[in-house]
Amino acid sequence: MENYEAYLLQNQYSQNTVTIHKRRIKRFKGWLKNYGITAQELSYSNLLKYAKYLQTEKKYERSSTNNELRAVKLYYDYLMAKGDMMENPAEDMAIRGKRIKVLNNLLSEEELEDLYYSYDIEHHDTFFKATKLRDKVVLGFMVFQGITEVELYHLQEEYLQLSKGKIDIPSTRRSNARTIKLQPCQMMDLMNYTSSTRQYLANRIKTTNNEQLIFGSTSQIHSIAHRIIKNLKQYNHKVTNGSQLRASLIVNWLSKHNLRQVQYLAGHRYISSTEKYVQDDLENLHEIVNNFHPIS
Repeated sequence: MENYEAYLLQNQYSQNTVTIHKRRIKRFKGWLKNYGITAQELSYSNLLKYAKYLQTEKKYERSSTNNELRAVKLYYDYLMAKGDMMENPAEDMAIRGKRIKVLNNLLSEEELEDLYYSYDIEHHDTFFKATKLRDKVVLGFMVFQGITEVELYHLQEEYLQLSKGKIDIPSTRRSNARTIKLQPCQMMDLMNYTSSTRQYLANRIKTTNNEQLIFGSTSQIHSIAHRIIKNLKQYNHKVTNGSQLRASLIVNWLSKHNLRQVQYLAGHRYISSTEKYVQDDLENLHEIVNNFHPIS
């Protein structure tokens, strides 16, 4: 775990704190191994089971459980920085009494739209203007269709149905395929991107995967999303990360559609994944864990 240690030290954690975090991650990895789960396969439901394990079998108090979960979150930040993960399953997760804190600082539908309309793509340099247009296309997918970084990586040009105003989002290891409508405000940017900008970028970066809609490796897609989030903070200081944008969109969907419809739109494999976004209706930890499908 030397690389992980170096990551912690680079982020100005003390040697004592590094030692504690390594011990916590060793405990976490031991639990994963016992259940036959790899770090890359960890799901939200698995993480809930780990929290319950700490509280019921290890007899940890709430504060100690939170310390363990924070260590897990930091470890997944490290995996994302390496390019081994594109999502952090422990993002914004903490035990509060008997409840799971999942959602906070959400953006309204109007605020999400404002982020898209406000995103500036003007630049005097042709290449940078092209990358800015690509970034705005990505932003549109994030705030209007809830597309994740993993899904962005797998998107192909043929999945975009501009004549029908729809996009086909492929399935991944953690999500189902679905077809979602595009918003009218996205159409012009998408047309400009696909008609000329995409090919221009392909020629400039000499890509070997010409089928991708958004060119790049998993780590490059993550860098694109990270840069977008950084720029969005200029327009709305409430913006924190991509998970927040997706959570906000899903909660907004729930105000208009039923659970099954939102499950489809979000690409959730299980209805329980959608239920965690229902505001003011979170069950206590024991009940949530018991309602999840068993670990496979």
